[in-house]
Amino acid sequence: MPREHPRTAKLLKWFARKKKLGVPLSGTYFCAAGPRHTTAKDIVSGIGASKAGGRWNPIANDMKVVYLSDEPETALREANEHYRYYGLPLSDGLPKIVVAVQVDLERILDFTDRSFVKTIPEALDSVLLEDWRAIMSRGAEATSQTLGWAVFAAGFQRMLVPSKAAPAGVNLLVFPDALGKKSKLAVLNSDVLDKLGRPS
Repeated sequence: MPREHPRTAKLLKWFARKKKLGVPLSGTYFCAAGPRHTTAKDIVSGIGASKAGGRWNPIANDMKVVYLSDEPETALREANEHYRYYGLPLSDGLPKIVVAVQVDLERILDFTDRSFVKTIPEALDSVLLEDWRAIMSRGAEATSQTLGWAVFAAGFQRMLVPSKAAPAGVNLLVFPDALGKKSKLAVLNSDVLDKLGRPS
């Protein structure tokens, strides 16, 4: 679908030429979510982000994103950032369940690699300073959202990005619809999670 950001075409063209930079990744990552109606299927669907939008993705039905973090503590900071931003009590967003997800991916881009970041057409430090929520509330698209969409549209399976909420942390964005046959995105202890996510 057409994008509205003025640099969409430039970014998509640039990332499409960088397929050789995609590298595999395996490991355990984490997300924090409310327990009600949160099943293993929900966690890895990416539908929630596509409907609400996020720092790295615009509201777009064609782009599902699963947001994960390298540490449970980072995941919790990310999950509570909405409340901090709007000055709401953190208790309003609780309880939260921290979920571990095993990922095995074939083709990812690492935005925590400073040598790679220096080559990107957009300065990542400036992108991270954008108030993407305010931009989105005006009906516009933040540069970070356009950048994420361009990576997705160029055929990569995920992005590894620095966490703004937890400066020492790292976030992993997975595009579930782009996973290949050798890729894996699986919630650990999913049977326990599904019991919690079912309404009583």
